[in-house]
Amino acid sequence: MSIDLPRRPATPFPTAPNAAAATTPSPEAPKTDTKARQMRVGRGLKLSGQITGCDRLLVEGDVEATLLECSTIELAGSGVFKGAATVDDAEISGRYEGALTVRKRLFIHAGGQVTGTIRYGQLEVDLGGQLSGDVGTDVLAIAREELRASQKSGR
Repeated sequence: MSIDLPRRPATPFPTAPNAAAATTPSPEAPKTDTKARQMRVGRGLKLSGQITGCDRLLVEGDVEATLLECSTIELAGSGVFKGAATVDDAEISGRYEGALTVRKRLFIHAGGQVTGTIRYGQLEVDLGGQLSGDVGTDVLAIAREELRASQKSGR
């Protein structure tokens, strides 16, 4: 006498949901990596040179550089940036030294220090934040900085 038993499917069902598999995109799916153009210089790290093409630069360590074609710079309390940057927005909790052109909003948190040649569209400084040097809202200077940067990058 023979009994027909149900057969197992070709691919077994998982016994428990796998969270990693659920969040991992399939190879066929287009990748939408929103962090692809973000750069982080961690605490204790040092970087020098020219940085181009990032949407957001987060500095927790030491950077001595020229920053071009970057939308936002953020300096953590431990972060130090020396050099030149032209950005849309800047949030400073650490120390910035050099030339800084912020087309939109410069925000200096308590404990943040910005010294050098600074141009900005809007300025917000928390109690305890420091700003010193050649400081102004000269819109023409911002336009000149953008022109210089585009000429240097060959656009």
